[in-house]
Amino acid sequence: ACSGHTECDSIIMDSGRILAVPSLEANSVDAALVHEAAIGKIAGDQLIKLMTLGLTEAEAEEQIINGFLK
Repeated sequence: ACSGHTECDSIIMDSGRILAVPSLEANSVDAALVHEAAIGKIAGDQLIKLMTLGLTEAEAEEQIINGFLK
């Protein structure tokens, strides 16, 4: 048997748009295929927490995005 997994995580910024379309193919009837997507905006509570630690809103957003990309 074979398996496949596709994952798509995205952050929406400003007026951005994201379209996550699952597309998996298998040549085996026994294949196990999984697709998952997570799309969202930066959580306000994350920004507030970082801003209470002394970061500006722009710096907090940058830290959250950098963490997401790693």
